[in-house]
Amino acid sequence: MEWTVRFDPPSPETLNRAVGLVVSACRTAFAGNLECVTLEGSAVKGDFLRGYSDLDFHIFVKPKAMDGERAPKVEEAIRFQKAFGAVNPEDYGASQFQIYFINSEKYPSDWVPPIEGTYRVSWGSLPPAAKEADDLAYIRAARKSLSEVEGDHKKLVERFVDKPDSRVPGVVRLLGATLKNHMYSVSVLLTGKPKTAFNLRLDEMIPIVEEGVRSKGHFSAFYERVSNWNHVEGGGDYARETFTEGIAALGEIVHWRRN
Repeated sequence: MEWTVRFDPPSPETLNRAVGLVVSACRTAFAGNLECVTLEGSAVKGDFLRGYSDLDFHIFVKPKAMDGERAPKVEEAIRFQKAFGAVNPEDYGASQFQIYFINSEKYPSDWVPPIEGTYRVSWGSLPPAAKEADDLAYIRAARKSLSEVEGDHKKLVERFVDKPDSRVPGVVRLLGATLKNHMYSVSVLLTGKPKTAFNLRLDEMIPIVEEGVRSKGHFSAFYERVSNWNHVEGGGDYARETFTEGIAALGEIVHWRRN
């Protein structure tokens, strides 16, 4: 099947400005408690879809400034938001800045550590708690993630059904993020090589997943459509048809896992 996903990552200069803003806000909010800032995902690997993709950051902070594994204490959270709140993600071609704050001494128990090649250290040094795990840990995590795929499929349909046209693009974006996460899990199990699988770009992963789950082409159709994000944002039939392709792709993973 002929298909084209139109990747359009921010220019190096634009990306550097985005990183600089995040680092500056982090240093203002956390001062000496800041340990590391990493840029994650599509902006690193190059499969960024303008208007649709997020700019993803992981911020590692010393425990004294954190309230648990992923929430900064209230004072620090307010300082960060004040320093960062005027940023407009659209100026950087992104749907949003997705910023996670992580206790530098206790990596979240329901996550697996990042794999080299999927992130870039923008400031500081990656703490020992985020040390890359062995293959078996990523394989177990993939199996656990896929145990939730049927529930995710139902929840997304529930979110979609009562939305006015103007709200459908938001559900499409959530569907795309959920689908991509499950695609990585499928790729891990199909290849048996998690560190290779997580470094795949979207255009490299789609053929592997479509062949593995015997897809009718719904994955490639969905991501081709969301790469024309301005059409999805227009709502109406284009957004509904995009949702249809994505939910069908997620359904193919459900069927593959059952069988």
